[in-house]
Amino acid sequence: MPAWRDPRRAFDVLIALTIADLRLRYGRGPWQLVKWLLDPFALVGVFLLLVVFVLDRPGTAPGLSLACAVIPFQLAIMTVSNALGAISLRRSILLNVRFRRDLVPVSAALTEFVAFLASLVLLALLMAIYGIAPTLAILWLPVVIGATLLLAVSMAFPAALFGLWFPDLRPLAVSAVRALFFLAPGLVALSEIPGRANELVRINPLTGLFEAYRDVLLAGHSPAVWTLLIPVAAAAILLVACLPLYRREQGHFAELLG
Repeated sequence: MPAWRDPRRAFDVLIALTIADLRLRYGRGPWQLVKWLLDPFALVGVFLLLVVFVLDRPGTAPGLSLACAVIPFQLAIMTVSNALGAISLRRSILLNVRFRRDLVPVSAALTEFVAFLASLVLLALLMAIYGIAPTLAILWLPVVIGATLLLAVSMAFPAALFGLWFPDLRPLAVSAVRALFFLAPGLVALSEIPGRANELVRINPLTGLFEAYRDVLLAGHSPAVWTLLIPVAAAAILLVACLPLYRREQGHFAELLG
């Protein structure tokens, strides 16, 4: 079996790509861990302060409700942002080293997933601030996190191709993903959206993820089936549509990068 098709070799390459990304993001030395832990507060904390305290949003634990949307959304949008430039960033190794090219978008998602894991500290802190004790529903959290990562990985493949084909339009792609947040119950819970709009926003895969985190952490019960089914189905559709396209196009990377 060729080395580049060896699963163990593929895993080692994936880890190496992710570690390289993390070192580029956080640097080296003892302050690396501190920056890793503080980044989520910098990304999410200002948004929480604005919406919860400045705008004085009503409702039960509004800060936690908002964080249940903002934190998984950060994984999605940061993965897309990373993946948009991932192929160009790795131009030298793509042109000179033989390895599975479909690992590049996956490593972009895993890099952002590490930052996402640090964000879970913020969720725990907000639960403590609002006096919300975890219930047995917390056992569903790994499943919800897994669905979030799967959706992020699936979004990385079309983002990587788009960034390669249309480098000047990368900000437009990020804006399109950001629009998905506002077309989902990010600032308000789904229960606060009335009428036909309530049904329509459920089509957005981010809606299911946001509500799943709220069910598990805020309401203290298992997530509704649809909240996991729709994001997983969306991820499956993206992978079925984009993974073969990515693998077909990777043979042309040298032309596009040259």
